[in-house]
Amino acid sequence: MPTIINITLFTLLTLSPIHADMTGGEVSLGFFNHDPSGNASYKSTASNLEETFGFSEEQDMFFNAYLEHPFPLLPNVKLGYTTLSHGGSSSVEDFTWGDIGNINGHINSSMSLDMTDVTLYYEVFDNWVEVDAGITLRYFSGDMGVSAAGAYDSADFSIWAPLLYGKARFNVPATDLSFQLEANAISYWDMTAYDYELSARYTLVMGIGLEAGYKAFHLDSDDLVDGFHADIDFSGPYAAAIWDF
Repeated sequence: MPTIINITLFTLLTLSPIHADMTGGEVSLGFFNHDPSGNASYKSTASNLEETFGFSEEQDMFFNAYLEHPFPLLPNVKLGYTTLSHGGSSSVEDFTWGDIGNINGHINSSMSLDMTDVTLYYEVFDNWVEVDAGITLRYFSGDMGVSAAGAYDSADFSIWAPLLYGKARFNVPATDLSFQLEANAISYWDMTAYDYELSARYTLVMGIGLEAGYKAFHLDSDDLVDGFHADIDFSGPYAAAIWDF
């Protein structure tokens, strides 16, 4: 992994002086309607998020902010925050979670996953086709807990992880419409994480616009906290208000 990141940094530094921007930026605030899938375990065998924990579709907020400047050797900055939360209930047999074992009957489950991003990126192309590339440092934090018959146990976690970042936007000539693909991804040791969004945007007036599309997050890790394994996905449509200044 260090070799890949070093090569990426060298390539970005080589290309970046060609495409320096004026000072500006963009902020967006939106809602993400996400369905869960996958499984999780805590000192136990893996159990399905939907069937065992009773998780279903939820809606949460996200926020992004980009800052671009005219200094070619310095990277531009993106800050992002996404929160994903689920709660559910179900009936189980011979179920174990953490220090609660041999559960037979009703359980209540909850999960919270917050992702805070600091992304450093360079503009590789800046025309009617825009391409950005860089590195994201992501802070995963949250918990997943189960309560049954008066007992409760939770896996609480927090960890930093680096991801490679890329974005491509196609601005339809002579219109206020654009299409975009944005993604982060990494796989190393006991962690694989990626996310992407496909979107369409329409700018209304003075840089204010609306964006809608599809988001997906994947996390497969044994490194979040001892005894806890998550192989989970969240995906669904989203909509956001944009201000490009």
